[in-house]
Amino acid sequence: MRHAEAWGRCRFCDGTDTEPCTCRDAEGDAVRLVTLSQLWGNAALGRSPNLAIRAAINSRELHAIGRLRYRLFVERGRESFVHASHGDGWLLEPIDTASLNLWAGPERRCLAAARLTQGADAVTDPRLAAMLRRSALPEAEHPHCLVLSRLAIRHQASARPLAQALARHAYRVGLEAGADTALLTSRPADIVFFTRLGFRPSGAAWTEPGVGELRCLTLAMRDRATLRAANSPLLAELDAFEANGPSGTAKVSILDLGDDL
Repeated sequence: MRHAEAWGRCRFCDGTDTEPCTCRDAEGDAVRLVTLSQLWGNAALGRSPNLAIRAAINSRELHAIGRLRYRLFVERGRESFVHASHGDGWLLEPIDTASLNLWAGPERRCLAAARLTQGADAVTDPRLAAMLRRSALPEAEHPHCLVLSRLAIRHQASARPLAQALARHAYRVGLEAGADTALLTSRPADIVFFTRLGFRPSGAAWTEPGVGELRCLTLAMRDRATLRAANSPLLAELDAFEANGPSGTAKVSILDLGDDL
């Protein structure tokens, strides 16, 4: 699933060289920063057919997502986060630098967002690693899993219709990245939405302070029988992907987010 060639690059390289990075920091150690286009592939960063859905490709867009998270999870949800910046009013976490953050909404106004993390990176984040452990997925499948987290949707009518479009694009990105399984956590009230997409409860439920009951849901991304049984809109995305291959054409990278987090 992972683009192995991504490792070994740094923020000073132009991304076109095929030789290992030789840039050094002040102490003489190699300076390494993997860009999202290297980690996910250019196709995954392409815009959705729904023009309101796209990957965050610069610090301004990522911080807009962080402000939406802060409003929903910290101000309204009263949750506590180590990496919340209360002075700036945003919630961004170290795993965001390796994740693909999807933005939904018009230009300059983020109405909904979701974070996608490849399983090989998710195991380095305490919260996402705990999701994988609780999911009942075999450990051997963890590196090939697409972990979805930090789903944030504004409490307004114009944001709700974007939820399914956001889910479809996230699914398409997962296919392009080579994922076999998608994983997320859900509160009981939201499980119905995800089961209509083809997700199924996996593992035991648990309770988190300030959040309430949570349950892992998993989706076998290429299981046509499951998608068909659920009458999932994702089946059309699978058909299009298998017929046409990746649809994205973007050639963009995030080079400086490590400085922001």
